[in-house]
Amino acid sequence: MEERGGHSGAPGNIGLRFRVVGEVLSRYPRVKIGVLAGRDVEVGDSDPELEDLVNRVIQEVKGGFGSGPVIRHPFIASWRAMYRSFGTTPGDYRPSAEALLRRVLRGKGLPRINAAVDAYNALSLRHLVPMGGFDLDRVEGLISLRFSRGGEAFMPLRASGPEETYEGEPVYADEARVLTRRWNHRDCDHTKITVDASNLALFVDGSEDVPRESVERAVGDLESLLSRCCRGEYSSAMADVRTPYVSL
Repeated sequence: MEERGGHSGAPGNIGLRFRVVGEVLSRYPRVKIGVLAGRDVEVGDSDPELEDLVNRVIQEVKGGFGSGPVIRHPFIASWRAMYRSFGTTPGDYRPSAEALLRRVLRGKGLPRINAAVDAYNALSLRHLVPMGGFDLDRVEGLISLRFSRGGEAFMPLRASGPEETYEGEPVYADEARVLTRRWNHRDCDHTKITVDASNLALFVDGSEDVPRESVERAVGDLESLLSRCCRGEYSSAMADVRTPYVSL
């Protein structure tokens, strides 16, 4: 893919503030969250080179799994165990990376949304770690990964009406609303990334049994791909038990 600007490092404060609350880290002390902020991005539609990458990743995954069960992969198994630990049945509500994997193995391919979303979906599938993102200009204040108090309204993507969270489920939330239910199962409609987005907040979720190096590699690949297909400037960090608060 052609290099089209963008660079690593700290381009100045983008306005992304994120924390993993103490209760979450007390229960899951080995969790690590890769955080990537993008400024002045040009989302647009997927170009032919990004489409080619998506297709290559799909073929890689199909060749790697064959007809074997997806739960044999340790990253998938780890996230399923995490879901069970907070009261969600992973067969009913799948971690996002597993959902993408099963979709591809059924022959449905990956959804095509826009360049940014297509990029992180493809790399989530390649690395088998959940990835997600928000339009940072539609986020209100601090983003927290916390436990829901229950009964919080949530408007999912492409839904006809709101849902309510249950008490104790992990959620990404800003100061106004829940942004993602069941840790990384489904995002809300309000902060979805569209072609009009110019500042992004992106997250790469490492469960307790996913090595830190795997999350770092996934974040690096995502930054590199977005800088090529969406331009912009990027800055990244890792939130974990040692550094629960990140400002980019």
